[in-house]
Amino acid sequence: MSDLSVNWNCVFSLLPYDCTGKILALTSPVDVCRVSLVSKSLQSAADSDSVWEKFLPSDYESIISGSVTPIPDFASKKELYVYLCHNPILINEGRKCFSLDKWSGKKCYFLGGRNLNISWDTPKYLKWISLPDSRFPEVAKLDYDWCLDIQGTIRAGVLSPRTSYAAYFVYKLKNESEFHLRPVNVSVGIFGVKLETLLAFLVPVKDRPQHRNHIDAEDVSEPKPKPEQLDDDFEESIAEKYQRLLVRLWQHIPENATGSVRSIVQRPKLRDDGWLEVELGEFYTENEEDCIEMNLNEVDDCAFLKKGLFIEGIEIRPRMG
Repeated sequence: MSDLSVNWNCVFSLLPYDCTGKILALTSPVDVCRVSLVSKSLQSAADSDSVWEKFLPSDYESIISGSVTPIPDFASKKELYVYLCHNPILINEGRKCFSLDKWSGKKCYFLGGRNLNISWDTPKYLKWISLPDSRFPEVAKLDYDWCLDIQGTIRAGVLSPRTSYAAYFVYKLKNESEFHLRPVNVSVGIFGVKLETLLAFLVPVKDRPQHRNHIDAEDVSEPKPKPEQLDDDFEESIAEKYQRLLVRLWQHIPENATGSVRSIVQRPKLRDDGWLEVELGEFYTENEEDCIEMNLNEVDDCAFLKKGLFIEGIEIRPRMG
């Protein structure tokens, strides 16, 4: 038997069973699982409902009662906890997803496309379709768009209190070539308060186009026309000049960049479920009445006709570390 196991046994053997459970409930799900593994005598207390109910949100019964699909009956609160960590449930008529962070038990929400405000949301430009690898009944398919603008909101009170969260835009690209030169502004913060805006690209680093090794002064000084002023011929000439600037700008930000450059440029990552995600920003749930606003919109003077964007939604999960 390890020294750690002996120490646990010595300490907790002197305490009443109820007291042991209360102490374990003040730790974390990870700590309780470790205790259960190293001490068989404490396994019963570590697996008890009184401990694991403390790791479930106080309103978990209300949340799961709104599930679109039935939730299985579980023999213990620990089994329910594990289920909610690994099986996000659809709520709000299939417009949102709810799950738990397995490390902390903090609430995670996923706002589906139907729960977002998306520019050009008319049948001509935006279609709602079903995809087999989506967690939602419908995803938004962008057929045509000039200036991308997506916004989501959530009340801080529905999330775990006093927790640092990050928001992520989750999507797929059918035509990456139409997006690799299209930087977007991303921001997250309290509604009504000026938000810090970061720059993001939607195409992964591996798909960057080729570039030259310098930026011409004429490239950065050329004025850009409004979208309504563009015709096909003129768009090609503007796109070519703007492309030279953006490609070289993007290429000159190294993958391992740190400091101020790294902090203002968000890069997309491939998720385990096959979708892409890019971070929009982070926030802290201090006041439950705060309305958290999450935005993604195209950089000024970078509006060109594009298509082939599939929008899964915006995921909100606790910031690790």
